[in-house]
Amino acid sequence: MKMNSQGLGNFFAAVFIFLPIVILASCQSGPPQISIQGARAELSPAIYGEAMVTMTIGNNGGADVLKGVSTDIPGATAMLHIMKGERMTEAATVNIPGGKSTVFKMGGSHIMIDGMPRSMAAGSTFTMTLLFEKSGMKQLRLKLEKAAAMPM
Repeated sequence: MKMNSQGLGNFFAAVFIFLPIVILASCQSGPPQISIQGARAELSPAIYGEAMVTMTIGNNGGADVLKGVSTDIPGATAMLHIMKGERMTEAATVNIPGGKSTVFKMGGSHIMIDGMPRSMAAGSTFTMTLLFEKSGMKQLRLKLEKAAAMPM
């Protein structure tokens, strides 16, 4: 089959119009699909009034950002902590990539609760709220567990 110059021009015009649309569509992975598994709150073995929250945040959709955490424990504050090299540092946000799981664990990224009153002991329950840029608020009901041994 022969193609004249006009047919060839139309072919290239179609490629230049539709190729960017196809590429753009393939880069879009849709809205985030956030799920939270294995959420756990554990009292600090070293510092009174502190606890650490660990969990796995699954995301089967597009990227999102965890932009804040809070708790209903009177007087307590919740903070995002990440590891930078071998140092733990407070972070304003944590990126939650699409199609992956983000693990919050001891010795890595986690949520720290500070300033808990004496009434908060092992067995106490509280609500933790995670605020995502696109997915909004997700609330978790957690029970404080007694402190485990400090890792070496």
